[in-house]
Amino acid sequence: MTSKSIKKSGLFVLALIIALVGLTACGKSSDNSNKAVEVNIAVNGGLNLLSIAKSKGWFEEEFATLNATVNWHEFQSSVPLLEGLVSDRIDFSFIGDGTVVTGKAAKTPFTVISATGVEGNQNSILVKPDSDIQSIADLKGKQIALAKGSSAHIFLVKALEKNGMSESDVKIVQLQPDEANAAFQAGQVDAWGTWDPYVTIETSADRARIVESVKTMNFVAPAVMIGRDKFLKENPELAAAYLRVYQKAVDWVKENTDEAAEILATERKMDKTLVKTLLENTNYINEPITDDIASAIQTTADILFATGTVTTQLDVNSNVFDNSYYEASKK
Repeated sequence: MTSKSIKKSGLFVLALIIALVGLTACGKSSDNSNKAVEVNIAVNGGLNLLSIAKSKGWFEEEFATLNATVNWHEFQSSVPLLEGLVSDRIDFSFIGDGTVVTGKAAKTPFTVISATGVEGNQNSILVKPDSDIQSIADLKGKQIALAKGSSAHIFLVKALEKNGMSESDVKIVQLQPDEANAAFQAGQVDAWGTWDPYVTIETSADRARIVESVKTMNFVAPAVMIGRDKFLKENPELAAAYLRVYQKAVDWVKENTDEAAEILATERKMDKTLVKTLLENTNYINEPITDDIASAIQTTADILFATGTVTTQLDVNSNVFDNSYYEASKK
């Protein structure tokens, strides 16, 4: 074979390899385009409507029409949840206004896409019924169990600030809710910063009393739904579908409180009557971020910056919330 023939033969083989690679790439592209998108939803502690929708299979049903599947995750508080967002393991969940501030100040990649409540899930400071602690001022020098970065932590910071105090005046013991409950019952801490259902469970059983709560202090503490930024940009139709399902849960629970209480009581291993009371006392919503809600979150941001809890001054009206996903869910 001549060198010219060899060269032609080599070019032919090279062309054949390139063609085969191209076909393989096309095949892979086709496979990926048909691959179902995975949606990671996190239940962030307490009694919530995501658990109802999960029990009913509503998210799976809705997302199946958009070639998407659902993975469920659960957290006891917001700090590990935010870590899940950063590592791309969580796409949707809900948090309190304080966590919105601390999360955005830390440049966590999420956007607020709707409001789910304005009562802060009954964040409270609990003490034993026979405790000498009668006010926030009495907490000075005391040990308080709570999950740092949680809505209960932020509530404590705001309560201290309103009483002319700061975190340096108390001793915070970092514990997740289950651990904090055990320490509180054993008398290893003087107080416990937490939320419902823990507040109602412990006070109803006369194992605790409320020193102050978001209600007694007249704090507006919005709870909000969030989505991971990259996921929202790549899958806006799934964000709208997610909010449609959540709205379905909000509407259904209002008309089916008994069944909802049964589902949640079974899941959380709680008394059904107690769960029903909690549901009836909670105003679940799914609404856009209004000026009033944005203003409440901004107030929290200003307090947390002034007290040094965060070192970045947050402008809530800049890259914190986006109502377009909510608006799309209504079309």
